[in-house]
Amino acid sequence: MTKTPSKTGLFEKNFVLYTLGRLVSVIGSGIQIVAIPLYILDITGSGAAMGIFTLLGMIPRLLAAPFAGVIGDRWNRKNIMVWTDFLRGILILYLALLAFSNTLNLIVLFVVQAIVSIFDGFFAAATGAMLPDIVHKEHLRKANSILGSVNSFSMVIGPILGGIIYGVFGISLVFLLNGISFVVSAISEIFITYEVKFKGGKKLNLKLFFVEFKEGLFFIFKKRELKYLVVFAIIINFLLYPLYEVVEPYVLRQVVKFSAQQYGFIQTFFTVGMLLGNVILASFLSKIRSKVLMISGIFSQTAMLIVFSIFIFPNILSLFSNWGFFVITGIIYFIIGLFNTFVNVPVSTNLQLMTPSNIRSRVFASLEVLFQLMIPLGAVLYGFLLDFIPSHFIFLSISLSTLITSLIFVIISPVEMFEPNIEET
Repeated sequence: MTKTPSKTGLFEKNFVLYTLGRLVSVIGSGIQIVAIPLYILDITGSGAAMGIFTLLGMIPRLLAAPFAGVIGDRWNRKNIMVWTDFLRGILILYLALLAFSNTLNLIVLFVVQAIVSIFDGFFAAATGAMLPDIVHKEHLRKANSILGSVNSFSMVIGPILGGIIYGVFGISLVFLLNGISFVVSAISEIFITYEVKFKGGKKLNLKLFFVEFKEGLFFIFKKRELKYLVVFAIIINFLLYPLYEVVEPYVLRQVVKFSAQQYGFIQTFFTVGMLLGNVILASFLSKIRSKVLMISGIFSQTAMLIVFSIFIFPNILSLFSNWGFFVITGIIYFIIGLFNTFVNVPVSTNLQLMTPSNIRSRVFASLEVLFQLMIPLGAVLYGFLLDFIPSHFIFLSISLSTLITSLIFVIISPVEMFEPNIEET
């Protein structure tokens, strides 16, 4: 049985330590995310090496997700959180030591990246399931908004610091700072008070592992409102994530002809919009119904995507100068980022509310597998379409598909998908 969080307020010791630990580690990771690609390109000049490094950041985590979900429901999640932060910190400090002694090579870097990616999966499964155990359900949406602000802030400040630190001091200091950030994060998390009676019973073996993981996967589609929410999230993920990752860079760099610096600033506008959206949710809209937030967020984002799709039609795009269109694009992406939080925060909160603690890690691990599997399928499809269909038609078609999908789900979904019954959960 989980120790019940206090109802007196959100900013108590547990949540503050949890948040500060996340803030320190995500800023450190943000620094490294920018610096390592620069380092790999500087020493190899190879796009293939960059591709391998990116895959090693994704595939091991995805393969580890089912195991992380089962372990997260069997072991103390706080201990998993602390140990994965410590272990990631030690591994990255080892890279710092090699870099300072000029003995670092790509093979070691790639192996460490793969191991860190596995620990990332265990950390995510444990911490995502742990938050509802240390924050009262009444404060959960505000807590997710604050954590979203932390992540957005790190996405703004981390790359800036990463570029500066790598450019001035080199990769050694980048690894040193990130390794220290993980260790500091782990130390702060030790002081979180977390008491949970975890699943005992039979010793875990391969057969039992598959049985328990299947329980988490089946739970998603057994609970009606959760099934609607997850199916909606999977479809939207399939439609929009590859649009941002594949079609958008092609449009902005090859069609609009933005420079690399302009493209980087557009991403920053989006992130700043997310940061402001999370601040607004936490400060002013914490009492607004989730259904109102989700519907306004979905349709505002989609409207902006449709507007952008129309602007990139050649006859309309030709009316603007390069910098004039940069300003318009920046405003559109800022608005999309802002309203993106109006969807993401309630969806995350509702998933947490709909899932009992004893199965939450397995459910979240199953969701990660389902979401991540959809992304490569969409990326391959969109990349193929770009060779045969003008990008503005693809952008507009996907935006309209998102609008139609959203309308259907708003109409057919049960009210519990938007407003879970807190007492029942």
